[in-house]
Amino acid sequence: MRYRRKNLKTLLRRIRTVIKTIFGMPDYDRYLDHWYRTHAKPGEFPMSEKEYYVCALKDRYERGGVSRCC
Repeated sequence: MRYRRKNLKTLLRRIRTVIKTIFGMPDYDRYLDHWYRTHAKPGEFPMSEKEYYVCALKDRYERGGVSRCC
């Protein structure tokens, strides 16, 4: 039973990541995985979830990469 529950959680997490990627939404869990694998140093911490979303939104809309009609 635990094995099934763990597999279901993993599957749902992957589906969520795919959906976020398709719609261009920032994925905090993916950011954390990347940060700990490549940037982690003693005494440094990743951005909070709120900081991450604010940074992702600024990056997306302030750099002029979004084309829209209005």
